[in-house]
Amino acid sequence: MEYIYRFIEFAEESGMVDLIFGGAIVSYLIYIYYKKEENEKYLALKLVGFFLLGLLRVGFTYDWYSIIIPAGFLLYWFLLKNKERPNNIIKKKATILGVSILYLTILSNIIYDFADYRDMKFDIKNISMDTLKEDYKTIRNELGLSWETDIINFEVKYDNNKKIKLLDMYIEDKVNNKLVSIGIYNGDYSIKQSKINNKDQIVDHEFGEFSTTIEELLETIDNIELKKYDKADIYTIKYENDLSYIENKKAYIVNSSNYSTDKLYPNSDIINASGIMYIPMEKVSEGSWSDIDYKYYLTSYEISSNEEDYEDVEITIENINNKSVLIDDIYEKHKLMEELNSIHITRWNGESDVDLEPDLFIKDNDGNRLGLCSKDKGLARRDIGETSVWYIVPSDLYDKINIYTMK
Repeated sequence: MEYIYRFIEFAEESGMVDLIFGGAIVSYLIYIYYKKEENEKYLALKLVGFFLLGLLRVGFTYDWYSIIIPAGFLLYWFLLKNKERPNNIIKKKATILGVSILYLTILSNIIYDFADYRDMKFDIKNISMDTLKEDYKTIRNELGLSWETDIINFEVKYDNNKKIKLLDMYIEDKVNNKLVSIGIYNGDYSIKQSKINNKDQIVDHEFGEFSTTIEELLETIDNIELKKYDKADIYTIKYENDLSYIENKKAYIVNSSNYSTDKLYPNSDIINASGIMYIPMEKVSEGSWSDIDYKYYLTSYEISSNEEDYEDVEITIENINNKSVLIDDIYEKHKLMEELNSIHITRWNGESDVDLEPDLFIKDNDGNRLGLCSKDKGLARRDIGETSVWYIVPSDLYDKINIYTMK
């Protein structure tokens, strides 16, 4: 049966159906033309006109169902059929051909939709987190999905060996008018597809600019380093495109250049964000689980802060000459941190090759320190405890911060 479905898809997508229909139409119109009862000027064009009249339709949608009315054929049948005219028989046949092709096309589309939106199973062995990204590519290619497929819901549970126990992937492909649900049943990927018949079925993403495509999400999950826990029996990863409610101290930024992760600057409020929630869980009893920890990894975000958020934060700017400036004005602290929070700091892959020493530092009382370099103003080193990482930063950041030491 699968080969029949594949042939139907090939016939439709390759244009074979249109070629067959087109050839049949032209052949039949030529055939009935030579069956004419009498000579008539422009008869060939008139036959084409009656054929097109038979194709004429009026359609409307009720709920999710489309109803097609053969308006042209009804017009012919009730108003033109009995009118005296030359070659009336073959003109009638041309009209009947038109309405026949109309409904054959509708039937063809129904058969194609049935084949294209059918439920499927993929027998892929050893379904695990290590292969999920590649498995999805196989499924995407088989289903003909686009690259820009939005996530409606995503949740995966896996054990310490990374074997997937549960998968709930529900995605929306507006390009191909498809809603696709991907899960696991009896050790196989189980696919359910449906057609987006009207705009009411399209999921409204309230925070669309902060949403992530399924390709981006799986790439992130495949590359970021997620901490393992000795007591954990199962791990859950959930995608959310509205993370404005989360605790700042549990949030990490995912750097798109190499998928490293860093904590947000302290005392910042998340306005909007999308990303994943990572939850290691411990089995307490049969059917009962307890969260060990949880973290959020943001792939897209917008943050802000209020002046009062920095009341207890000590921010110091220091240069290589040991000139130190304590930013104690709450407005200045807020303005400075807003500047830092507004830039997109990207970790640099070639950090091991950096032969620079920062000469301008921003420090706070939580142990964060960002060092800027006058010799290369596009690089900065962030120190958190014993960890140091180089970043690419806007080249004008050095001068903006250095102004504080010149006051």
